[in-house]
Amino acid sequence: MRLSRVIARATVMAAAIEGFATAFTIQNPASSKVVIPTLSPIHHSFSSSIYRQTRSKELRTRIYVQVEESQEIDASVEVGNDELIDVEINSDPTLNVKTTATLIAGQSVMIGVAVLASQILNVPNFGLGPDFLLSNDSIQAGFLATLPLFALAAILDVVEKYVPALEDVSKATQRSVLALMGGERQLGAAIVIALALGAAAGIGEEMLFRGVLQSELSNNMGELLALGSSAVIFGALHAVTPLYAFLAGLASLYFGELYIQYHNLAVPIVCHGIYDVGALVAAHWQVSGMSKEERIALANWNPPVKTDF
Repeated sequence: MRLSRVIARATVMAAAIEGFATAFTIQNPASSKVVIPTLSPIHHSFSSSIYRQTRSKELRTRIYVQVEESQEIDASVEVGNDELIDVEINSDPTLNVKTTATLIAGQSVMIGVAVLASQILNVPNFGLGPDFLLSNDSIQAGFLATLPLFALAAILDVVEKYVPALEDVSKATQRSVLALMGGERQLGAAIVIALALGAAAGIGEEMLFRGVLQSELSNNMGELLALGSSAVIFGALHAVTPLYAFLAGLASLYFGELYIQYHNLAVPIVCHGIYDVGALVAAHWQVSGMSKEERIALANWNPPVKTDF
């Protein structure tokens, strides 16, 4: 009974903070309106933000997309409750510093949530683990641990053209990076953004999923089941596409095994952070090398969704 409560609490906390960190942050309108941000399961996307406003007995839904004011978009659409929403972006996305900074701040909140979760679940050292030590050895170990990840990424990049599901994973990542950094190649800005996001995700996600969730589950079900359970939860919360969720789960298994082997959360934190930085900068380089038309098409791309129930 205690085990089911632990899993339920940890899953709800993780889902809540993942949703918050990936949502567009919206300016609060007048108090008469209820603001409902549309969530994206990964870093950032062109998901619409839905403003619902009640006028007498009538509920109207308007769609707004957070892009630069100069961009040409269909900014207001009246829809019914069962209609599909399709807002098209017609110009090359640009870097929106405010939106990007807000996302980084939201991702950083995960650190605070991990600390809070550690207190609720009585996990020692605020979710960093009892043997946490950031040293030259742990930094070196974390850096070396990224090499298999980058090697796997290179292999997947080669075989991607033969596997449509892998193409969808790449498009999802590239679309997120396009929303974060814009279409223009700005390597300096991309590195700064990637470092900030890599640090926030590396620290926050490892504290929450390894330091808190995996540690607490290990106390109740053993290391192996805890490793698998936390990976399933991690993958499910990154389910942009089924294959994306599977790859995220594999990454979680890898980070969790690093934690088990080194007994030091600093190693998976460094590994996770460095990999995210490298992946984000590489994706920016690819996206900024596309034509304007390709970037607009990417901005309007959505993961394939099964409609037969």
